[in-house]
Amino acid sequence: MNLSKSKYTRFCQCPKMLWLDTYRPELAVQDPSVLRRFEEGKQVGDLAKGLLGAYVEATAYTPEGRLNISAMLRNTKKFLAEGAENICEAAFTQNGCYCAVDILHKTSDGYEIYEVKSSTELKDVYLWDAAYQRRVLEACGLKIVGVYIVDINNQYVRQGDVEIHKLFRINDVTAAIAPFYADVAAKTALAKAYLAQQEEPEQDLGVHCRKPYDCVYRQYCERNLPSPSVFDLYRITAKKAYEYYDQGIVSFDDVVKSGIELNPAQRRQVEFEQLQLPTRVDQLGVRTFLDTLTYPLYFLDFETFQTCIPLYDGIRPYQQVPFQYSLHYLEHTDGELLHKEFLADETTDPRRALAERLVADIPAGACVLAYNKAFECTRIKELAEYFPELSQQLLSIRDHIHDLLDVFRDGFVYDRAMQGSFSIKKVLPALFPDDPNLDYHNLADVHNGTEATDTYLSLRGMEPAERNRLRQSLLAYCGLDTLAMVLLWQRLREFCIS
Repeated sequence: MNLSKSKYTRFCQCPKMLWLDTYRPELAVQDPSVLRRFEEGKQVGDLAKGLLGAYVEATAYTPEGRLNISAMLRNTKKFLAEGAENICEAAFTQNGCYCAVDILHKTSDGYEIYEVKSSTELKDVYLWDAAYQRRVLEACGLKIVGVYIVDINNQYVRQGDVEIHKLFRINDVTAAIAPFYADVAAKTALAKAYLAQQEEPEQDLGVHCRKPYDCVYRQYCERNLPSPSVFDLYRITAKKAYEYYDQGIVSFDDVVKSGIELNPAQRRQVEFEQLQLPTRVDQLGVRTFLDTLTYPLYFLDFETFQTCIPLYDGIRPYQQVPFQYSLHYLEHTDGELLHKEFLADETTDPRRALAERLVADIPAGACVLAYNKAFECTRIKELAEYFPELSQQLLSIRDHIHDLLDVFRDGFVYDRAMQGSFSIKKVLPALFPDDPNLDYHNLADVHNGTEATDTYLSLRGMEPAERNRLRQSLLAYCGLDTLAMVLLWQRLREFCIS
């Protein structure tokens, strides 16, 4: 069984992860956003192939569409013999270790390895990867004179065609990989031993469960943890949680007995859980917040996408680009609940049309309510900067946004079903339990922000009937977000009356 560079880096993070990949892959719980990042990483890799000039590609596939490793090895050998300057996906194997180099560049002195990443920062895990590749290629007889990580310049702003020499940064890590390179031989031998054993290895929980990547087997490995546990404490860092775990502080009982320092939100969370307290309402705090709101009252929520390779002019890598909003609103105290919405055409830059509709839909000076308003305010500020002729109206909207999150974050309303979180996805079911109309799982196609992004980006070129169906699903999802805010606001008013 060959050890690949991805298997090697997974082993470096956690040996048990590699074993589970091999023998119990069905236990993995994959985050859909990880799959999207994987696909985006392939797009980034394809774009980077021309970074060093003309190239040949060693990639080959079987009739079933799988990578044909044998053919890739043959292609690489042929291209090396021909003296190709740049070989993409150059494949090598030696002593049970395999790797395909993103770009292998020939120089007058030897060869350089270029590993392409879609990240905007250099991470140690990339150095593990690069060190492994160098070791394999040198074992195959190549003289390696340089090792480079190619990543993303997050300050690049697209204007016209994507300029790959500005989008990508080339980082010389030849010296930086030295300590990682020294470990490769021992670690590959140990990894092969893990792959050969049939019995599941012992491995306790630790920071490696979340760093450098969140492990897909966490649910399996954490199956014996009490619920709730120290890992559920509000905003506890992974490092701190695992420190407590190593000290035997695991359950909330342990947390109380240990006397560890908790912030006010964590103390409230533990107290409500331990004493099974009912919903707490600070009527004065709630009323004070409600008194800051005026009519007409608008409830606003954006949906956005972000891509590594900017799709349109004026956009940076991974910049949040709004493509949709929902607005529920009331003209006066006893007014009818009304609704407006916008969903951009997926074939063009959505920002101009969205900004124009937004300033048309929200009257000047109107009170606007958002949930975690920092997100909406930042998007509006960015729109104002890009469209200066709309700046005054957009910034006026931003300056009149209030944050519904504040009521819950400040502790004016708390229910233990929130589990210490103030996310609307936790608050809503806590205050409206068992209401199927407010259950995001009952929506068609789109159930969360990640799915909204993926769905919108997939619409281009889709058959009209399917496109229209998915656009309706997007509207329903975003509409539920603002309806949820309306219902939470109404529940707050009820708390002040009761």
